[in-house]
Amino acid sequence: MSILKKLSNPQIKASKSDNKLIHYFLVNGLKACSSSISEISADCDISHATVTRFARKFGFETLKDFKISLAQDLGAQDSDSLSKRSAINLKESCETTAQKLLQLNQTLLSQTAVEIGFESVSKIVKEMVNAKSVIFFGIGSSGFLAGDAARKISRIGIDARCYTDSHEIMSHSATVSAQDVVIYISNSGKTGELVRSASICSKKGAKICAITAETTSPLYSFTDLTVLHAVHDYDLTQGYADSRLSVFFIIDLIYIELVKLIGDKAIKAKQETQDAIDSLSID
Repeated sequence: MSILKKLSNPQIKASKSDNKLIHYFLVNGLKACSSSISEISADCDISHATVTRFARKFGFETLKDFKISLAQDLGAQDSDSLSKRSAINLKESCETTAQKLLQLNQTLLSQTAVEIGFESVSKIVKEMVNAKSVIFFGIGSSGFLAGDAARKISRIGIDARCYTDSHEIMSHSATVSAQDVVIYISNSGKTGELVRSASICSKKGAKICAITAETTSPLYSFTDLTVLHAVHDYDLTQGYADSRLSVFFIIDLIYIELVKLIGDKAIKAKQETQDAIDSLSID
């Protein structure tokens, strides 16, 4: 049963405080999912401990897990509704299609902003700054995203690399160390090569991170830090699922947080790399 259905028809003996929280989450929806425990406690006039116990009554170890599940339910609900409104008509104008895609992408980014886990982003950024090297692994379209991340981050003075070939992924997994940060990009978290790689890197003591849409995947079981994103599965005449925009959003966020943390040194490194690239066009 979805968490929305559980809230609408709770199978628990709800206290007065529980009813306050049920009403709070049902009324505020995605906004409530991005609220901190302090904000929820203040809005409902209850203690932090009561909020935590509430999440556990619904089968979640932490409030964060509860909010992620609720956000996913709300996202799926919005996506279903949005899909019905945004199904592509083959005879519609380009402008109409553009408006529908804009609406879908805005929803995708809004859902990602709720699910992302900003604390995890901050921790990953700190690990990256202190790492000997940062290695991105991804296959297929996720490999393209991993390459973009590595290129962008390497320009601010971090030793960032990317491997997208199965053989390269496995061979470089065998040579990582405890001083390295390994970041996997995978929607499903089920890609065999990436799961095997994570197993190897974990044994080597590397810090394992993932940018993914799934928290119940084989890859997730190996991660130390995870950043979650939303995925749209909507009908464009024959069905279409995509998450590239949300992953680009996360990569940009990580990049900006790195620049903020490193400061002037990062800005100087970026200028130097840009100058080196610009010099290629000088005769």
